[in-house]
Amino acid sequence: MTCQSDYHRLGRAPLTMMTRRGMFNVSLSTAVGAMMGPTLSSAFAGGATGGYGAGKSVILLWLEGGPFQTDTFDPKKSSDDKLGYRYRPVSTSSPDLEIAESLPLLAAQGTELTVIRSMVSLEFDHSPAQYYMQTGWRGTGAIQAPAIGSIVSHELGAQPGADLPAFVSIGTGGFPAGYFGTAHQPTVVWDPEQPPENLGLPLGVAPETFARRLRYLKALEDGDPTRAFADRFRTGREEAVRFMKSRHRSAFELAREPVQIRDSYGRTKFGDGCLLARRLVEAGVRFVQVRQTGDDPIGYDTHENHYKVHDPLIQVLDRGMSRLISDLKLRGMLDSTVVIAAGEFGRTPTINSNQGRDHWTKGFSIAVAGGGFRGGCSWGSMNDTGQELDSDPVSVPDFLATLCQAIGVDHTKEYVDDFKRPIKLVDEGHVISDILT
Repeated sequence: MTCQSDYHRLGRAPLTMMTRRGMFNVSLSTAVGAMMGPTLSSAFAGGATGGYGAGKSVILLWLEGGPFQTDTFDPKKSSDDKLGYRYRPVSTSSPDLEIAESLPLLAAQGTELTVIRSMVSLEFDHSPAQYYMQTGWRGTGAIQAPAIGSIVSHELGAQPGADLPAFVSIGTGGFPAGYFGTAHQPTVVWDPEQPPENLGLPLGVAPETFARRLRYLKALEDGDPTRAFADRFRTGREEAVRFMKSRHRSAFELAREPVQIRDSYGRTKFGDGCLLARRLVEAGVRFVQVRQTGDDPIGYDTHENHYKVHDPLIQVLDRGMSRLISDLKLRGMLDSTVVIAAGEFGRTPTINSNQGRDHWTKGFSIAVAGGGFRGGCSWGSMNDTGQELDSDPVSVPDFLATLCQAIGVDHTKEYVDDFKRPIKLVDEGHVISDILT
């Protein structure tokens, strides 16, 4: 059964976070750098522009390399040796949804899952496919479109009073902020067990020294006759200092969690990332991205030895994502938080001569839970062997437009790029209203 209602039918390397030195490539950076240390994130250099969100947040579980749809959310029964399918369909807690038997813990969360089985992408290689999946735009030349995390940061900002960055990326430097600028790049947490760098004062800098330097900097800013130059950096400096002093900084400290809770997420980097994402959203961060690659940086990009690589990743995904969903629900946060599991594309239905699976863009799956998505159902379908699209193709811009609708962002909103041309947040995406409540 699909999510249709009775009343409505129808390259691989992400961009690295800019350091503060890269952001302030002007003389004022010298004064800021003297106070802050070398790598404080630029993500605090600007606040939200408003928007009409209803307090929704997003956790994107980024499955690097592209997972195999038939091993996960679109299982098939075919026994064709050329396909080499290992996992069969299994019932979930929703009578209208089956997923692969490789995901038993997520099967117990079936009533919360909305599975899109008919995603199609126009990009076949990792880097352009990641850019497309994250921004909703194909190659835009010299102009970079903002990634969805930067869109959410710009349009909604952090939750009121959070004193935390709006966008945090765990395990990866994240994707471009585009024409929204470095103010909306993510704050990066490379290791979930370690807080962001340079939240404290540098060694040898006493609080009174730091306060005195802030006063000197303010005097420099106030001395700018036009104020335009100083105003470019004032907000970033003020928000960085506010974050350094924030009582919500403890959200980054996983050690505060009970041992039983930490164990329940699996004690892997991905599991720890899921738990940290929950803590950050609870503390007011609006968008958190958690990258999964496992021990091998290729992640799900299994051109050879598919199941040797894929199986451990799926087990870690099953435990971390299922626990995240149940934890959010237990805390009354699932309705206001969208959880997404997605990679840049899928894997080929046929298995190659190296026992691997190659890139596949003609019908792959993503899974969504919470945040206004219907739950307990699927949208779109592939044929019985998973080789042909059967119904309801969903483009990348379609999905991003639907996500924007769920969280209260107008995906048709236009901004002006660096060449003074109007550009929409998402390229011609259409909202799939049937998968929303």
